[in-house]
Amino acid sequence: MKWLEAVKDRVWQWFEQHAHKPHALAWLSLVAFTDAIFFPIAPEIFLVALTTAQPTHWRRYLSVSILSSALGAVVAYFIAVFIFNQFGEPILAWYGFERAFVMAQHSIGQHVFFAMALASFTPIPDKVFIYAAGFLHAPFTTFFVGYVLGRSARMALFVYMAGRYGKHVLDFINKYFFWFTVILFALLAVYGIVHWHIFPW
Repeated sequence: MKWLEAVKDRVWQWFEQHAHKPHALAWLSLVAFTDAIFFPIAPEIFLVALTTAQPTHWRRYLSVSILSSALGAVVAYFIAVFIFNQFGEPILAWYGFERAFVMAQHSIGQHVFFAMALASFTPIPDKVFIYAAGFLHAPFTTFFVGYVLGRSARMALFVYMAGRYGKHVLDFINKYFFWFTVILFALLAVYGIVHWHIFPW
């Protein structure tokens, strides 16, 4: 779609312009923090712009991105917990779904680490998984460690590829990310079938 390409070009131009300004690090921190809560643009785009503009500072950019994103995830998680406590529990009680919810909590809690670690490598925004973890009261420490591990790996991958291929890394990821996601979900589906014995054979 032409309009989507135009939006992406404008976003890239804005990030590229601000990559050379004195407050670039503060902008990166703000984008990474708000991305985990509500911001629709992933901080990796700005991270690529900064890394290509000043390659020698990649460690600083990566550290700020990871820390800010982690703090944003903590805030989003507890926002979800608060919203659920205010509205979710009364709704569950009204419909009599408390027992079903406890079972869902237990099931999600067992796999929250892998879910959060892999969330960064799916086309689904991380914030969807973060809010789901908060709504289901997933174990915070397990959630947090999984999220930080997955997001750190993704951001480090972007920084490495930006240093090697420049801004063209975005075109490469847009081209092959879909197929990577398909393979990842296929592997997860096979794991689920084997682990939970969905089929008797």
